[in-house]
Amino acid sequence: MTEQQQDDRDGDVADRGPALHERGSEAAPRGAMRITVSRSGGVAGLAPRWSVTVTEEKDVDSWLSLVESCPWDAPDPAGEAEPDRFVYTIRVLQPDHERDARVPERALDGPWAELVDRVKHASR
Repeated sequence: MTEQQQDDRDGDVADRGPALHERGSEAAPRGAMRITVSRSGGVAGLAPRWSVTVTEEKDVDSWLSLVESCPWDAPDPAGEAEPDRFVYTIRVLQPDHERDARVPERALDGPWAELVDRVKHASR
């Protein structure tokens, strides 16, 4: 089983402790990044999770550009969640920085949608 599959099986990174640089055996090289997206809600109540760990410098730069284009400082739209609609939880862990956001499905557009789609595609 790969580290990626184990992460998906074990649950949300948020439930497992501190940022990447503090995790001992999971320590990432300087500049590495882990992005996790989980989706909750919907009629069936399923909660799929996708995760990608990026270590190559050129890849980190590309992902970082997308991550930084997301409106992390915008008001939290999670309070706008609607019954039977999805809410996405997005977490980015870097060696010296951590970001979290909850984005309801109807607010998932622009860079948020691009980030979620890219993480889903990369984790296949």
